[in-house]
Amino acid sequence: MPGEIREGRSFEHSTLGLPPIDGLSSLRDLFDTKVQLRFVADGEAVCDARMLVKGFPGLRLANMSSTMNVSLIRHRQMLADQEDDVCLILNTGRALSIQQGRRLSYAETGEAALLVYREPATISFDCMNYMAVRVPSSALAPLTGNLAANAGRVVQRDRAALGLLMSYLRSLPDQIHQPELRGLITTHVYDLMALAIGATAEGREIASQRSVKAARLQAVKEALAQECGMSIWDIARLQGVSPRYVQKLFEEAGTTFTEHVLALRLEAARTMLVSPRYAGWTIVAIALEAGFGDLSHFNRRFKARYEQTPSDVRARAASLYGEP
Repeated sequence: MPGEIREGRSFEHSTLGLPPIDGLSSLRDLFDTKVQLRFVADGEAVCDARMLVKGFPGLRLANMSSTMNVSLIRHRQMLADQEDDVCLILNTGRALSIQQGRRLSYAETGEAALLVYREPATISFDCMNYMAVRVPSSALAPLTGNLAANAGRVVQRDRAALGLLMSYLRSLPDQIHQPELRGLITTHVYDLMALAIGATAEGREIASQRSVKAARLQAVKEALAQECGMSIWDIARLQGVSPRYVQKLFEEAGTTFTEHVLALRLEAARTMLVSPRYAGWTIVAIALEAGFGDLSHFNRRFKARYEQTPSDVRARAASLYGEP
């Protein structure tokens, strides 16, 4: 594993604004030195790649966006670097193929392909858009058994663990400084990757106890952040679990589904109250828009949370952006 992955370094690389020849040269260098794959693209293609990498100790998450048709090759000669990582590549573009060993596989949009670094491989993209998570094989081997047997395999989009993994990865903030939290995130990703690839019976038990609930709770919170009007039955149906399971997720985190939704709705109301965009809205209209049907209940809970009334919050915001 390269030092920057081991240490959890983050970086960004973009060819936007570069002359095509310089952009292609920078991508070849990037993939040679930081990804340990040979980058091959049509020299006449528009060079419009952007890669954003989040690093955690023992874990790298990369997001690539580009319209380029590209092949990434792990030549046999490159195996001398003794890299022993595995990389799960989620196809967010059009078509992706991977050839590794005797296996040739195709991943459609929303499916993922497994690259094992200890073997030669060729990955081809029709429109290079992907999310990739790279970890040391030693982190997954105790949970999955023979990783080499899965080299070049495609994980179907309907596999629940893959959905949980991708939802969890997308929810991660750009910066996390607490070492214990960074370590916990890495462990959760290892567990969810193992479940997506195919864990042993013992590995499934360990990963389920250790990480699945955390990822499921994060997925529920993500869905509620998008639409806090969903009921617990809506959320349970969306996640493929029972309403009681959703309740237990929040209880084990020290809160309740109802309290979490209340906090989201109060914050939505507060955001509208301080925004000039909603200056013409009445407080009643804002409360209704945020999901409160009872104004007295809204006022009481708002003051308990923010130690100010909705009118006070609006008045203070108006004074800051210059309303009379």
